[in-house]
Order: sequence, then C-alpha cells, then structure tokens
Amino acid sequence: MNHSADNDKESISQEQSVSKIDSSRKKSERILTTANAITLARMLLVPVVFFLIIDGRFSLLAFAIFALAGLTDMLDGYVARRTNSVTEFGKAIDPFVDRLLLACGVIALFIVGKLPTWILGFIVFRDFFLLSGVAIMRRITTFEIKIRYVGKMATTALLVGFAGLISGIGQMDVGLGWTDSALLPGFSHEHYLVWIWFVYIGLILSFITLLVYIWDGVQLLIKAQGEEVK
Repeated sequence: MNHSADNDKESISQEQSVSKIDSSRKKSERILTTANAITLARMLLVPVVFFLIIDGRFSLLAFAIFALAGLTDMLDGYVARRTNSVTEFGKAIDPFVDRLLLACGVIALFIVGKLPTWILGFIVFRDFFLLSGVAIMRRITTFEIKIRYVGKMATTALLVGFAGLISGIGQMDVGLGWTDSALLPGFSHEHYLVWIWFVYIGLILSFITLLVYIWDGVQLLIKAQGEEVK
C-alpha cells in the first residue's frame, strides 16, 4: 500500500512539473501582452517621428514623440518583468524596434544636416554587423548572446543625444576649436548643439559593445564546438 501511495505521489508530482513547464512555455509563446503592445506602439511612432523631423516645422513635437518612444523602451521591459510576461516574441521584437528608432533618428538628422556622414555610416554598419552576426549565430548554434548592460547604456546615450538634436535647443556659439573640420561638431570652431556630446558618448559605448559582442560570439562558437565533440 505504501509503495502504491508513493508511486501515486510521484506521478502527481511529475504531472504538476509537466503542467508548470507547459504553462511557462505557453506564456513565453504569447504575443498579445501589455509589454509587447507597448513595443509595437513604439514601432508605430517611428515613421511619425521621421516625417516630423524631415518636415522641420514641428521640432518640439518631433522631440516629444521621439523622447516618448525612447522612454517606452524601458517601460516595456519593466512591465514584462513585473507581470511575468516575458515572451520570445518580445525578446526578438524589442531590440529590432530599438534599432529601428535609432535608425530613424540618425537618418532623419543626417538628411536635415544635423549629423555628419560618418556617424550615419558607423551606426548603419554597427547595426548591420550585429544583426547579421545574430542571424549567423542562430543558424550555427542554439546558444544565444546575452544582452549586455553596456549596449543598453549606448542606446540610452544615443537616444538622449538624438532627442536633443531633434529639439534644436541648446545651441553653443563656438566649439572647442581643435579642428576646422565640419565633420566633428563640437570640436570645430563652428556653433553646435550641446547634445552632440551624448552622441559621441553613445558612439564610444557602441564601439565597446561591438567588441564585447564579437568576443561573446567567439566564446559561444567555441562552446558549441565543444558540445559537438562530446
């Protein structure tokens, strides 16, 4: 009798464990969550901001919407963790929308002459390199590169810098005067917007992030090869 009871308890325990796994899997596969809705709303704001910047007549409105979109980047992650609704869709779409928002800002600001060509080129190259690297990693191995805090810092600095440049507020009459090149706002003799320094900080952190992710990718490939040998 005792053996039968123990077997029944073990069977119930296993069923409960399977049920919890299935429930957790279902949660991770959901799409319609509050956090994901916030992320998708941020994506819809991207073309609105782009056209407002290009238009040039509504700088403060463009700034407000861009800043709001940037703030929701922190909000959706917070909501997902607080409501225990982190999903695979959310983990995939969130960084994509971040990249989309930054691309919107940098391209629009370049078009209106507030950013030099090399900054646009660097950010486009970085995003293309990272996205291509992630795609290649997913084809080679099931191991995933974890999001690094320095990457979040880089995104935040760039969002603050772009938002400030969009607003047009904070113009300085003269730069540091270290160069005569217009390719380096703030370092030249020309007037500039103070927010460009946040952009420079974001670019430095982005370069560090790039190196860190390359290192992480190499380590994961070595780990994956080790698992195959076993």
